[in-house]
Amino acid sequence: MENVLELQQVSVKFGGLVALNQVDLTVKRGEILAIIGPNGAGKTTLFNIMTGIYQPTSGQVLYKNQKINKLKPYKRVDLGIARTFQNTRLLKSMTVLENVLVAHQEVNKETVFASIFSSKSMQQKRQTIVQECMDKLEMVGLADKAEQLAGSLPYGEQRLLEIARALATGCELLLLDEPAAGMNQSEKRELIKKILQLSKQYHIEILLIEHDIQMIMEISDRIVVLNYGQKIAEGTPQEIQNDPQVIQAYLGGEVD
Repeated sequence: MENVLELQQVSVKFGGLVALNQVDLTVKRGEILAIIGPNGAGKTTLFNIMTGIYQPTSGQVLYKNQKINKLKPYKRVDLGIARTFQNTRLLKSMTVLENVLVAHQEVNKETVFASIFSSKSMQQKRQTIVQECMDKLEMVGLADKAEQLAGSLPYGEQRLLEIARALATGCELLLLDEPAAGMNQSEKRELIKKILQLSKQYHIEILLIEHDIQMIMEISDRIVVLNYGQKIAEGTPQEIQNDPQVIQAYLGGEVD
C-alpha cells in the first residue's frame, strides 16, 4: 500500500526537553490512522511537525515522496495537508457558509481590482466556489444550516464545521486533533459516521489524535502509540488492545 505521509527518525527538542525521539511513522493510502498516548506523549507536537508549525530537529518528513521539512504551513496546505485543532477556532459571528468560504484557496486569490469591476466570468467563478463550499457542508451534514451563524451551532456541529472548513482547502490528507473532545455520545456516533464516510466514500486519508479509546478501536485501521515522545507500539486495534507495553503505559488495564 502506497505511503502518503512518512516520518523518518524524526526528533524534536526544545532546549533540553525531547518532545519526540526518533519517531518513524507512515500514513498509507486509504487508511484511518490513530495516534494515542497519555498527556505529554508528543501527539500534538507530531501534528505540528506534519503541518509545518514546528520543524524537526533531526529526521525527515515526506509527503508523496517529497521532502517537506522546511515548507511553511500554507505551502503544505497547497500540497493537500489540512488539520483541525483541539479547541474550535471558528469565526462565530460569521455564517456557517462564510466560515467554509474563508478557507477556499480561490477566495484568497481575488484581487481588489477584480472585486470592484466584477466581470461575468468572475461572478461565475464565485458561484462555483460557493457551490464547492456547499458540497463540503453536504459532506459533513451541515448544508441545511449554511446561513446560520457558526456560533449558534451545537458544539458537535461546530466540530463538523471545522472539518468542512479543512476540506474546503482541497486536502487529501486530513489531520484531526481530538475531534470528539467535549462531545456527547450521540455527537460522537455522528462524528464516527462522517469520518468513515470521508475515508471510504471520498477517499481522504485520515490521521487523528483521540483519547476516546472505544472510538479509536472502532474507527481505526491502524494505531500508533506514543509515550514520552517515543513510539512504543504500532498495529491493528486488536494488536494494540493486547499489547502489554500499551496496557502498562497508557490504557492502565485491558480494554473491553
